[in-house]
Amino acid sequence: MWRVTHAASAIVSPMASPRWNKVGRDLIAHKVRTLLVVLSIAVGIVAAAVMLGGRAVLLRTLEQTFPASEPASITFYTSPIDDLLIAEVARQDGVVRAQGRHHLEASYRVGGGDWRNMTVFAVPDFDRVRIGELDRVGGVAWPKKGEILLETASAKWAGLTDGTDLQFETAGTSRPTLRVTGYVHDLNATIPIMTGRAIGYISYDSLPLLEEPAKANQLDVVASPKMNEADLSRLAARLRDDVIAKRGVFVARTVVHTPGKHYIADILSAVSLLLAAIGILTLFLSGFLVINTISSLVSQQTRQLGVMKAIGARPGQLAAMYFVMVTAYGVGALLLALPLGALGSHWLVDFGAGVLNFRVSDYTTPTPILLLELAVGLLVPLAAASVPVIAGMRMPVRLALYSQGSPTGFGRGVVDRILGAVRGLPRPVALAVRNTFRRKGRLALTLTTLTLASAMFMSVASVRSAIDETTARISQHRDYDLWVDFTADSPAAQVERETLQVRGVVSAETWMFMDAARIRGDRTESSPLLLYGIPAKTDYFKPELIAGRWLETGDTDALVVDSLFTKSEPDVGVGSLVELKTGGSPRRESLKKVWRVVGVIRGDFLQPFVYANRPYLDKLTNAGGGIRTVVVRSSQHDEASQKDVARRLATALGDRGLPVGETLAQHTLQNMIASSLNIVVVFLVIMAALLVAVGGIGLAGTMSINVLESTREIGVMRAVGASNGSIYQVFITEAVVVGLISWALGALLAVPMSLVLTAALGDAMGFALTWGYSWLGMAAWFVFVVVIAVLASLLPASRAARVSVAEAIAYE
Repeated sequence: MWRVTHAASAIVSPMASPRWNKVGRDLIAHKVRTLLVVLSIAVGIVAAAVMLGGRAVLLRTLEQTFPASEPASITFYTSPIDDLLIAEVARQDGVVRAQGRHHLEASYRVGGGDWRNMTVFAVPDFDRVRIGELDRVGGVAWPKKGEILLETASAKWAGLTDGTDLQFETAGTSRPTLRVTGYVHDLNATIPIMTGRAIGYISYDSLPLLEEPAKANQLDVVASPKMNEADLSRLAARLRDDVIAKRGVFVARTVVHTPGKHYIADILSAVSLLLAAIGILTLFLSGFLVINTISSLVSQQTRQLGVMKAIGARPGQLAAMYFVMVTAYGVGALLLALPLGALGSHWLVDFGAGVLNFRVSDYTTPTPILLLELAVGLLVPLAAASVPVIAGMRMPVRLALYSQGSPTGFGRGVVDRILGAVRGLPRPVALAVRNTFRRKGRLALTLTTLTLASAMFMSVASVRSAIDETTARISQHRDYDLWVDFTADSPAAQVERETLQVRGVVSAETWMFMDAARIRGDRTESSPLLLYGIPAKTDYFKPELIAGRWLETGDTDALVVDSLFTKSEPDVGVGSLVELKTGGSPRRESLKKVWRVVGVIRGDFLQPFVYANRPYLDKLTNAGGGIRTVVVRSSQHDEASQKDVARRLATALGDRGLPVGETLAQHTLQNMIASSLNIVVVFLVIMAALLVAVGGIGLAGTMSINVLESTREIGVMRAVGASNGSIYQVFITEAVVVGLISWALGALLAVPMSLVLTAALGDAMGFALTWGYSWLGMAAWFVFVVVIAVLASLLPASRAARVSVAEAIAYE
């Protein structure tokens, strides 16, 4: 001990006053303590930089780039339209500009591989795109005839590279091939992991290859920025009825976009709020660690304070000494944390932007966040240290001189008496338990950090469990292995006959579906929804009823809606009369029909669904037995078997001339839903990792302090013959006891915390998740916390085992 102190003294300037020499010696001689304090402060700075800084950059980027992309206010999906109609729409009051493009839903494959789904947009002149602007990657040329550009997120998701030949299948008879020649970024494009569809862009010259007319069938409108969503709905109705429909154009669907709000804004908002909450929480926990450390430092040096006071040192001088020491800790933490925080923030921004499909060009941390980081490094430690420092300065000289440097009076409290009544424990274990509860204030602060880390870990595991429960619930509701959608009405009898002949198919049932929208009282339309016509007695679909009843045989105008529909249309409930615009095509007028809502079921997808009796819907729409979907049960239910049957089914039906569109296996659907929900879970894992780091550092700091304060006890143990193993056992057991208490408290706290997180995630994604407590996560954290406790105590225990009897007796 003397040699270390002497070496440290040689480094400190001889011209400095004794108290500043003491500050230098304390910083240099107690390297482990200095490192732990610096890490305790640094983790708060890193949390502020990563969580709050990364959140600010993500929000700033979306706020700046989304308006700059000129997003559409209203989108009409129509029969083919010409430039004259587009120009006429652009001249209407409230319209800033209008633009047309062609879109089609297609299937593609590479070589002879599986068919996958893609939305293809054809643009008449890429250089004149003014709505939903496209950003070319690497200066790639706009596509020519026979070429296609892929949206960057779609290319990454689908694993498609430049130069790949894609074979397409559309409603036409041919299967043309287009070559990938590059990539574009479209901020307004949907995320493929949420839709299961890639996105590509072609020129009008390529439309004849796909047997599509070289005319727009999608009309995008940018409205006055002064309009709110209600104004936009009224404008959309006026344009649809008074301008577009009067030109003889069929409007299949009208979409009104929320002004100034990206479609992922709710997800990003939920994530950013969690980032901010965890960042602030980590700051508080970092402050607790500093209070712990400075309190112990003042406690250890109580006698030294008494001596300095006795020879004339004023409280202000002594306080300044400790505040300078804390400032030195803060400066060291800033030097460590600022570059680490910048790297962490950059990584988080890149990760978030990659998942949410927008690009970041400015990673600069906002000035308020930088000021906050400086405050965390300098002001928070000073504020945290002020309480123990002021308390130490106020201690009378007599008490300071005779202080033992550690709490006394153990055994008087209720917990102490309970522990004292426990018999039969090995002496090292009994001593470890006694030491754990001797410093209750420090124990409370340490438990706070570890408990919150435990609760967050188990909550994230429970959210992940909720995702698994939700996907399992969806499978239970849809009791089939795969389904096939057709791009046009197909004869139900032929579809069922051809489907049942495919090897691996056990049974099948045909459904109708069509686009629909609610017509409100003011003639505005709801967001798009899908109307399914299915047999009332089906056993392929087993929904979870929330209110009312399911369809019955003989129902005519009865309609069952899901909870996503009632969420977007809150005035609708059981017994409501709802007017829907359904069916229709460029060759057939759409049908407007008033339905009676008889039931509400739980929604499972991101888009609202409504259900009607198939025989009645067939008669109502004059479909003549035409269907658009066949659901299939296969003989094997594993993922590989489902995909194998899906491939054979798509090939067989296509060879019979049936217009096969999308083919989707149940396992693929589950993976797609889980992937979209896991976006937020990944962020939660990052947050939990930060809290675990804080908890581990806090426990390591506590154990190091406890070793220093127990130096004399270690000497006594040494004097009576205690082995190194016994000393190790004392301090490792103490850390494990603290870890297990935090595990138990965290397991309880994880219940409400996971409920809140699950509800927030479900609200952000648009449908409720099935909550489930993760017992596996609870068991996993039990193992983790024991490992963390052992690792956190190894170095302090090793230092304790090296303390000699002479050093222990001489320790001050």
